[in-house]
Amino acid sequence: MSIEEIVSTFKQLPIDASLYLILALSSCSGVFSDNGRIAFLVQNKEDLPFECIETEYLSLKTNVRIHAVQNTQTFKDDYYNVIAFKGTIDDVNLEAFLKLCIVYSNNLGELRFKEFFYSLISLFQLPAEQQFKNALGLFGELKFMQYIWATFEKDISPHWHKSGSLSKYDFTLNRINFEVKSSLSTEMVVAIKHAQIFNEHICYLIVVRCEKCDDGETIEDLISQFVDIPNAFKNLNYSVNLQKELKRISAVDANTLRLNIIGIDVFDAAEVNPFEELPCNIAHLTYELDLVDKPTVSEEQLDTVLLKDC
Repeated sequence: MSIEEIVSTFKQLPIDASLYLILALSSCSGVFSDNGRIAFLVQNKEDLPFECIETEYLSLKTNVRIHAVQNTQTFKDDYYNVIAFKGTIDDVNLEAFLKLCIVYSNNLGELRFKEFFYSLISLFQLPAEQQFKNALGLFGELKFMQYIWATFEKDISPHWHKSGSLSKYDFTLNRINFEVKSSLSTEMVVAIKHAQIFNEHICYLIVVRCEKCDDGETIEDLISQFVDIPNAFKNLNYSVNLQKELKRISAVDANTLRLNIIGIDVFDAAEVNPFEELPCNIAHLTYELDLVDKPTVSEEQLDTVLLKDC
């Protein structure tokens, strides 16, 4: 069956909650119409647990129980993994999606199902540079929260992005603010918006230095670790902002970008301001600040700060 015939068959099928077969690719895989979307189903022989991942173009659901297919008895009642194409039938990516699903079905066992899904994301939604920066930033903010909890048993997640996207700082406590800068560089150089960091507010600059590492942690790893902490990271502010931040990054980065922490350093902004005074006609100044010789805040000093405000 050609791609055009698959699309033509899909158009003729009802749009309802039932599952309809378009093309059987094997005894355990095929192309279906699933509630008005073209979907690729493969029997869950990998015993993947249930998981749901949504991207702009694709939807992944693993370990979904399929009881019946309306227009065929070929596929038995069992658990399946599903990738649905969320674009329209006129989308230029649909043909590539179907061709790759057919190739994958013809070569089952060469690539694990979730790896196939991530490869599709990479083709249809190449992670933009900004998405990667957002992922690195989120990783750093999560690691800082984890560091504060592990070191001081203080949960600062209720203070994370308190004003949502309008937040001036990453963490706003009663009288102090924390701004986290994440970097893949081993150097202590960070990009600074001068007016944000150096002003009348009390601000601490947090530098989280990371490195890519095959045995490192992913964002999803950190989120899972937070779930297992009984007395922290359970507030609504954290939960809402976490979902907002996850929508700003690639699902591939969230699950496969593995990082190790080189160091987490805390600086009192008042101690590292490179300019005693700026000319009144300079505004929106952004630059890279080298903090290599600047004094850091000790854990004892940070503990004192947190005792006052957290």
